[in-house]
Amino acid sequence: MKQDNDLSDEPIEIKNYRPLLVVIILLLLVIIWLLVKPPVPVLPKPPSHHHEPKTERATKQKVITGTVIRYKNNPHLDINALELKTEKAGLITIDFRPHTAARVIKIGTIGEEIEATYALNPSDEVVGYQLLAIRNNRTGISQVLDDLPPPPDVPNQQIEKFNLEKPAIITDQYGGIVALRKNNLLFHFKPGLVDDIAYLIKESNTFNLEAVRRQDDQGFININYDKVYIVLRITIDNKTFLVR
Repeated sequence: MKQDNDLSDEPIEIKNYRPLLVVIILLLLVIIWLLVKPPVPVLPKPPSHHHEPKTERATKQKVITGTVIRYKNNPHLDINALELKTEKAGLITIDFRPHTAARVIKIGTIGEEIEATYALNPSDEVVGYQLLAIRNNRTGISQVLDDLPPPPDVPNQQIEKFNLEKPAIITDQYGGIVALRKNNLLFHFKPGLVDDIAYLIKESNTFNLEAVRRQDDQGFININYDKVYIVLRITIDNKTFLVR
């Protein structure tokens, strides 16, 4: 009699999980490495040079004595230079920053003998003398000009609006427009900011301006004693241009 055999003659298939385990282990190792590795340091931002003091060219200071003959002005009609009559050098002109004019004129009134400390002031266009300090020989009053605070770029004043009809156009020695003047009001443009619309200004008669008043206590002296305004916006033929 033939006995039945319940066992199959086919071999039992055993699945191999080793490659999968290897992949899982490698993934775990990568995850652990990412979690424990030190963070990449963030590079610091380069230092800002906005507030760094400017490196000024070394200049040789000179002192000269003379009598104040008159004062001169720049294209914006602000006083910025004095003419001095000296024994050795004759007549010389010494420039100073316009916002120091009030103090300079107070010390060096016309006809007074002063002692001027100055330096050569070479620029891209002209070589002249720059006033550093002034002393009145009669009163003994003196002033170092760098001790006077600079004015703000735009005065912190309320914006005013003006409608101008046929104002006088003030230009510099190169023909660039620096201001508009109407009666005793002078509307000051920052140098170069209206060059692109100069042709519009010269061809127009009507202007709408938004401007702020330059205060009289900032040290500037206008030769006509005009009320000076800093122009922020100008509208010509319904087109508005930001100029400050």
